[in-house]
Amino acid sequence: MMGKRHSRAATGQLHGLHWFLRSVGILLLCGWMLPLSAAEDSHGVDAVLVIDSSGSMKQTDPRRLRVPAAKMFISLLSSSDRVGLISFSDNGYPIAHLTQADKQHQAELLASVEKVSAKGAYTNLYAALAKGYEMLKREGDSKRRRMLVLMSDGKMDTGDFEQDKALIEKIRSEMLATLVQEGIEVYTIAFTEASDMPLMEQISEQTAALSRMASNDRELHQVFSQIFESAKQPDMLPMDEGSFMVDTAVEEVTVVASKASADVEINLLMPDGRKIVAANAGNAVRWFKSEQFDMITVEKPPAGQWKLVYSDNRGDRAYVVTKLGVDARVGEAPIYVDAEQTSEAWLHDNGEVITKPEILAQTTFMLEIIQPDGKAAETPLADAGMTGDRAAGDGVYSNLLAFAQPGQHQVRVIAKNPNFQREKSIIVSVATPTVDTTQPPMPEPAPVVEPVPEPEPVVETPAEAPPVSEESIKEEPLPEEGMNIGLMVSLFVLVNIVIAAGVGGFLFWRKRKAAKAAADATEADADEEK
Repeated sequence: MMGKRHSRAATGQLHGLHWFLRSVGILLLCGWMLPLSAAEDSHGVDAVLVIDSSGSMKQTDPRRLRVPAAKMFISLLSSSDRVGLISFSDNGYPIAHLTQADKQHQAELLASVEKVSAKGAYTNLYAALAKGYEMLKREGDSKRRRMLVLMSDGKMDTGDFEQDKALIEKIRSEMLATLVQEGIEVYTIAFTEASDMPLMEQISEQTAALSRMASNDRELHQVFSQIFESAKQPDMLPMDEGSFMVDTAVEEVTVVASKASADVEINLLMPDGRKIVAANAGNAVRWFKSEQFDMITVEKPPAGQWKLVYSDNRGDRAYVVTKLGVDARVGEAPIYVDAEQTSEAWLHDNGEVITKPEILAQTTFMLEIIQPDGKAAETPLADAGMTGDRAAGDGVYSNLLAFAQPGQHQVRVIAKNPNFQREKSIIVSVATPTVDTTQPPMPEPAPVVEPVPEPEPVVETPAEAPPVSEESIKEEPLPEEGMNIGLMVSLFVLVNIVIAAGVGGFLFWRKRKAAKAAADATEADADEEK
């Protein structure tokens, strides 16, 4: 279906994705020490959350789920990241300027999210984007990855239909061009199908970001998880029935478990069987509780099998950042439907590709691709110097695959070893080709080479040649082409002279005949009178 080599189709939606963040979903994050993207992560990201505060949000988000979801996103960021917050209705209103997302400022940022209301009368999407852009332009750093996260439940509404049309056109013709030029990604989240989805999707697509619909808490947390993955690209720990394995490379573990109701009690089982709950967490554990999710951070967790215990453990998902990680590259943009792509994955330690045979011999690599319709397929990767692999034994595992559907695909890169497991999630955008990319391009026609005319012979004139008279010029024979033209002209003139002479003679004859007839008639009349 998608992998053209060594792939197999799944029978339905991916189990973990389908149940992701149900009654109790799970995100697992391990400290922000990964040197893989050291250059990128050292700069961090500048993210501005732009949240709809119009009155209609009371119906589309009555439980204010956008608030804990935004809190979760902020809590997942590292101390190298900065976050700003804007509430918008008829205009954009900054609530928090770009602030470091570290422990010192986290409480301040989370409190700012609580200030988002649902009292506005209108929904001015242009003002929302403009205020977000202004904050990033004025306070942001171009060396960082800059992004807006726009959340709204409706269409452009300023109370004036003509103004609405003008502002939408201004977004498409001016604002988008500015955002693209500045390299600012705009992630859009719609709370209802009544939203202007074409506009939201266009904004995200042109700024190389994601556009998602989130009509309930499970979907909303999933969307923020995907945005987090896109922004930070953390490694992940695969989970099975709530179990996950912590290895010695992990220095800090942060578990974020979302829940359907406030009465769900989250707890963790350590490898030695001890249970961690909010009441007995201790100094080495930080536990944040909310109605929708709990966040548990464990410093220097002991290696071994951990287990998350709660009422419904289906669909466990784990996101990990550690000094031992996996990285991947899926094709090269732009990616088109049915166009074969080379996908690669590799383990790294302190940013260096791991090539040690004693590690790689026990490690398997696989891609799991979730299509826009939810169906999934698996593609194993190999380091054998074939099927897209550039060189055998270089630590980079590869395979060839093609995407069968247009749209955004989730690609899970999984590396499994008896001593550790790593996973990374990548969002890949696939477009419909404007030309048939499955066929080799037609060779361009060979350029037409004009024949080079032979140079005319140079006729040397004797030094003491006598002057050429006009009569001698007339007697010189003309070139062949000139003779033909002259002959044609002469014949044309001669024919016209003959025709003119014939016509003139005929007219002269008729005139003479008429005169003679008139004279005869006059003479006859005279005879009669006599």
